[in-house]
Amino acid sequence: MTSLADHQKAAFAERLSRISSGKQFEHADVIGYHTQAAWKRKFGDKAKKPKRTFLDRIMVLLAFLCGAGAVLLGRLAYFYLSHISGLPESFYSLQNRGMLLMALIVALSMIVIFQLFTRPRLQSLVLGSVLMHFGESALAASAPQFYSEIFSADYVATVAGATQDIPKG
Repeated sequence: MTSLADHQKAAFAERLSRISSGKQFEHADVIGYHTQAAWKRKFGDKAKKPKRTFLDRIMVLLAFLCGAGAVLLGRLAYFYLSHISGLPESFYSLQNRGMLLMALIVALSMIVIFQLFTRPRLQSLVLGSVLMHFGESALAASAPQFYSEIFSADYVATVAGATQDIPKG
């Protein structure tokens, strides 16, 4: 009789240890459908991350182009605003920072207009901005006639000359 009582106590202690360790989710008496359904709700498989739709992929590409366009429009805006007389002297001394400020204003307005708030879209916008900022000299060197229609010829020669100064190899 004592062995049966000891066996029941050991089985009950083992069951309590399983329940407290979280490996078993039981109601008071019997494991049934409702118990398993509750366990699946609480600990079951998580939903898979939804794949990007075609529209999301297009918006990421649009964000990349918006980033590149923001830098180009920022440079263009600062270039033409710096030729206006009557602005404060501190505006003319901004140089590259002025272009970055204008690009930031344009990029923020594009974020609001095109709703580029999600993480992949913002990353794509920043990547487009950085690539256009550092790739502008390569663009000016490859198409100087197009670039000189937008900016002055001296500026295009200066920007295009920046790529020729870099040693290759």
